[in-house]
Amino acid sequence: MTALNAFFDRLWQQYSAISPQAQAIHRLFESEGEVLINDHIAFRTLANCDISIKHLEKEIFALGYRHLDSYHFVEKKLDACCYVHPESPTKIFISELLWQELSGRAQSIIENIINQLKSAPLAHGKSRLSCGRLWALPSYADYLSLLDESEYAAWLSVWGIRANHFTLFVNHFRKYQQLSQVVELLQKNGYKLNAAGGLIKGTEGDLLIQAATMADKQFVDFKDAGRQQISSCYYEFAQRFKQKDGQLFQGFVPDSADKIFESTNSGESRD
Repeated sequence: MTALNAFFDRLWQQYSAISPQAQAIHRLFESEGEVLINDHIAFRTLANCDISIKHLEKEIFALGYRHLDSYHFVEKKLDACCYVHPESPTKIFISELLWQELSGRAQSIIENIINQLKSAPLAHGKSRLSCGRLWALPSYADYLSLLDESEYAAWLSVWGIRANHFTLFVNHFRKYQQLSQVVELLQKNGYKLNAAGGLIKGTEGDLLIQAATMADKQFVDFKDAGRQQISSCYYEFAQRFKQKDGQLFQGFVPDSADKIFESTNSGESRD
């Protein structure tokens, strides 16, 4: 488990550096005496290139994970996979953008990113899942072009391959045993939550309910527009229920996950 712990530690440091709310939320629940267990981490990437799911999952398999299930998101033009580990409660969820279904303008921007990947491959031995942005920062104009069509693509163009969010596993809480209690505590402490599809997404009948904060904001210096504030990462909370066999459900609910993606929306009328 040493390699796995080091993997998670590296991802957490990278994630919390641009999502300061994560550390604050940890302190909040620790002050309440809660045990903090991570349910899953999630990554965003691009299909049909050197950082597609089939390339990234090689590292996941090397860490001892196995594929559990696959998903498709029609509106957001995404495919996704879930992976589980026999010795860790932390699942891995990776989605990839089917960018060739986007407009010609968006495809051109993404093709430029992919071409840069070919000319600057990842150094041997480095983790692809925490490599960040392996291409030049796009112009703000290009970022906005992507944002008008796919918030997912815009986010990825700036932040690259990293943990998009961590997720506290509510089942391990001792005081706040219901997700509704977690949501109430977060709101009481001033956290803005993702309200798409309701503050709590899913039902007990789905065997999984989820909630998430809205992403932090970070300033990024664009060559063509100077310092601009954009969305970074968010924190999620999950409560799982038992299947008929008595085991906790380990997968994901596409309708709920579709709404969770909106936690990085900028608040503008873009998707």
